[in-house]
Amino acid sequence: MIKTLLAALVVTFAVHAQAETLKLDTKASTVAWKGFKKMGSTHNGGISVKEGNIETNKKGEITAGLVTIDMATITNEDLKDSADYQKKLIGHLSNEDFFNVTKFPTSTFKITSVTKKSGDEYTVKGDFTMIGQTNPIEFPAKIKTDKGVTTGEATVKIDRTKWGLKYGSGNFFKELAGDKIISDEFELTLKLVAKK
Repeated sequence: MIKTLLAALVVTFAVHAQAETLKLDTKASTVAWKGFKKMGSTHNGGISVKEGNIETNKKGEITAGLVTIDMATITNEDLKDSADYQKKLIGHLSNEDFFNVTKFPTSTFKITSVTKKSGDEYTVKGDFTMIGQTNPIEFPAKIKTDKGVTTGEATVKIDRTKWGLKYGSGNFFKELAGDKIISDEFELTLKLVAKK
């Protein structure tokens, strides 16, 4: 009976030691975006992290995770001196031409694997869902854990046309003048902070 009880305790401890869930600190976590026009001009801003968690094994290695981004919180930084134009841009990004926020209020990134390269350098793979469509993405990231807090930083290049975002794309609208063409790629700079 005692041996059975001890065995059960060992198994229970092993199970709990192998996996841990860290919750994203949504106030400390940030997502910055940057979009480009063919003629060289750019726009940039931010989007808030709504919620998320990261799963780790007993070694503290990330094995899975899910990050939810609140698309209704899109902001712009480069047009602060022109409030009307800034409001117009945010409205345009939020409507059906781009992220259709009313219909698709969130985007998600599901982590499927995290592979260490060297030091704090990792390769992250996962599924990114935006405007109702999901595609795999892969990117390099720096991940550190200190005093129970895990921080991941990365810059991710997204080809928006793979998710059906074709507005202003020179690859799909050949008649567009050069200054009207918007790059198919935009950047997301991530800083994700997770803790127990």
